[in-house]
Amino acid sequence: MDIILKAVYKNDSLNMYDFCSEQWKDNVEVFRECKGMADQLVGEKLAKYDDEQKTELRITNYGRYWVIQGGFLIYLKESEKKIKLGRDSDKHNGDLKEELKEARLKFTHYRIVTYWWSFALTLISFLLSLLNLYLILNRNK
Repeated sequence: MDIILKAVYKNDSLNMYDFCSEQWKDNVEVFRECKGMADQLVGEKLAKYDDEQKTELRITNYGRYWVIQGGFLIYLKESEKKIKLGRDSDKHNGDLKEELKEARLKFTHYRIVTYWWSFALTLISFLLSLLNLYLILNRNK
């Protein structure tokens, strides 16, 4: 796959079957797997198909980046590191999610209590303003 990725990088577009037949004349098994390797490169978003028959490969910007970094093998090493980091952080994320859930429930409780306090104070303010209005109107008589 590294050979295919670098060949796509060198050429503007690459016909997979022509390249594989030239590259691996003697090895029929690799020629059969050539389409699968191209599909995997497309699946990893390192290349894309340029035609409807899915025979012409064109490299993506992401693929160019990894060719410059060292090729497909470096890409595999880096993605393996990310997977390992993801597994380690999943254990930590479980605890973190529980803490976040508890904090969210606590703050929701505070919001509800604050809402009812503000409602009660607004009601008291309204009643006091009615009392004030009543006193003002009664004083004039």
